[in-house]
Amino acid sequence: MVAYAREKLLAAVVRTPAPVLAMELRLDHHADPARERPNHVEMTIDLGGTPIRARYSASTMSEAIDRTLTRLRRRIDATGTRRQARRLRHRDEESWHHGDRPSSGRRASSRPVDDRMLVRRKSFAIHPSSIEEALYDLELLDHDFFLFVHDETGAEAVVYRAGDGYGIMERTATPETIARVDIPMIVGPHPTTTTAEDALSVLDGTEAPFTFFVDSTTGRGAVAYRRYDGDYGLVVPAD
Repeated sequence: MVAYAREKLLAAVVRTPAPVLAMELRLDHHADPARERPNHVEMTIDLGGTPIRARYSASTMSEAIDRTLTRLRRRIDATGTRRQARRLRHRDEESWHHGDRPSSGRRASSRPVDDRMLVRRKSFAIHPSSIEEALYDLELLDHDFFLFVHDETGAEAVVYRAGDGYGIMERTATPETIARVDIPMIVGPHPTTTTAEDALSVLDGTEAPFTFFVDSTTGRGAVAYRRYDGDYGLVVPAD
């Protein structure tokens, strides 16, 4: 399966609109017989400085590889449409994300609270973006949520998937800005100021996929989230 995935990935990047600077391939198989989709694949490429990622979970590894590759190719084809991100229409035939909604196979594994741990902490520079551009990056990176700095407020915000649409949570409310976005969005609650440890406790108590909060230590917005394997991750902006 590793050789099969490598061959497929290399064939997919033979002709791309920009040089491929790096590639990463990840195959996970979980031995738990209770898992409906125990095979998880992630493919990530650096396309001329733009990270592109796709992922999928399936009952067989070959299906997970093929589905992930299909999603990756769509995102490669969509890299030339970033300028259109300010004029997106929701789920119409001309949208760059049409037909590529998230798979139900990506739901996080159920794991007892006592067995969960923080296994990944991501810290990266966040450049100011519009809401539309943040949604574009959410789709391009195949995320369920995306932490960004809103270019009109200068404060951290989160866009996320909400059913067949999207939602947004902001530190600074901008209802007039959201009203101008040509995409139906729901407005989530404002983040509370707390510690990362307490934010993880919120995940334990609510079973929510993620929680957006203001870190009481840094004063910056951050996101604690539930990984597909049931453990926790933390996304924080770099200084």
